[in-house]
Amino acid sequence: MKMCKRLLAVAVTLLMSVPAWGAETIKVGGLWDLTGVTADVGKPFAEGVQDAIEYVNGKGGVHGKKIELINVDYAYKIPQANATYKKFVEQDKVIMINGWGTGDTEALKGIIAKDKIPYFSASFSGHLTDPTKTPYNFFVGASYSDQIRGFLQYVKKEWKDKSRAPRVAFIYPNHGFGKAPIEAGKQYAKELGIDLVHEEVIPASFQDVTSNLLNMQKKNPDFAYVQTTVSWCAVLLKDAKKLGIKTKFFLGNYGMTEALPLLAKDAAEGVYGMATNVPYGANVPGMKLITDWEKKHPSKEARDTVYVRGWAYGLVWAEGLKIADKKKQLTGEGVKHALESLHNFDTGGLVPPITYTATDHRPTTKTTIYMIKGGKMTKVEDIETPRKKEWLGL
Repeated sequence: MKMCKRLLAVAVTLLMSVPAWGAETIKVGGLWDLTGVTADVGKPFAEGVQDAIEYVNGKGGVHGKKIELINVDYAYKIPQANATYKKFVEQDKVIMINGWGTGDTEALKGIIAKDKIPYFSASFSGHLTDPTKTPYNFFVGASYSDQIRGFLQYVKKEWKDKSRAPRVAFIYPNHGFGKAPIEAGKQYAKELGIDLVHEEVIPASFQDVTSNLLNMQKKNPDFAYVQTTVSWCAVLLKDAKKLGIKTKFFLGNYGMTEALPLLAKDAAEGVYGMATNVPYGANVPGMKLITDWEKKHPSKEARDTVYVRGWAYGLVWAEGLKIADKKKQLTGEGVKHALESLHNFDTGGLVPPITYTATDHRPTTKTTIYMIKGGKMTKVEDIETPRKKEWLGL
């Protein structure tokens, strides 16, 4: 009898420790690149979103409703993304999707609007921020366009030679992600009186880019902005060091991660980059949730700034689901309207405060410039670009 009572007590304790889910679950699609050309940053991002949603579910989910995240690796292939999107909507009946790349997100934007499926992508393409054209697209952080504008603002501010304008080059692969900020960068460089002396198109993946760098070197730019992911940035920087190139390199937010000095070694030292969120372990209130999670759920992989980015994404769109559910509008359209009510939503400092409106889906225009110093990401300064109407969607 005593044994039965003890077993009963244990069972009750276990039941009390499990959230009392309602009958309804909220299905959300998760479209990730875990094995394609951007898997170097795709894997930690996916893990960050997944862990954040597991954390949210552990705290009761969406008012007792569990978020069911349906995960698919599409290997950065647009046809696979299209097929997976169709499955999510027609078979899984998801209410929203957390996607990944620029090319696939922009290819899907029309059907996303038609189906009224809120779609968070890890693409920061400025083309996705105008609700008159992409009403159901969202992301969390400053756009690629505002990142390259921030780089140009910094160059203009820091340039001391009064005898000539600073010379810059843009380096990028010929795909949606690579090209996303280039037109914005061209226009803003001209506006600021900065000379864009060269554009170098590189492969999506490569083992050597010395010929590309030699092409760039002929134009002798003072600064070069590189729009690709961290593994390829590391190869490029090592090749630049071998060639003795003196150009100062700035990287977009998928190039500036803690992995850069590990991959590029001393070639990463002194390199600058843009960041849309804080690095892992930063001294901000929201980091405690992540580090506490790490203690209970240790990972074989080192968690980094891209993991933090994914975690912030999960917090933001889960908040949208909560607002919609509270209003009894848990539909795609209801979630869109809920997200557009977010004003200075705080993730505990993981990303700048997030605001969406029905007329502007730019979540923020603020980025942070980091530099690799002593093998670590070191903050240089925050930089915020103007929220100009004419830049919406560019």
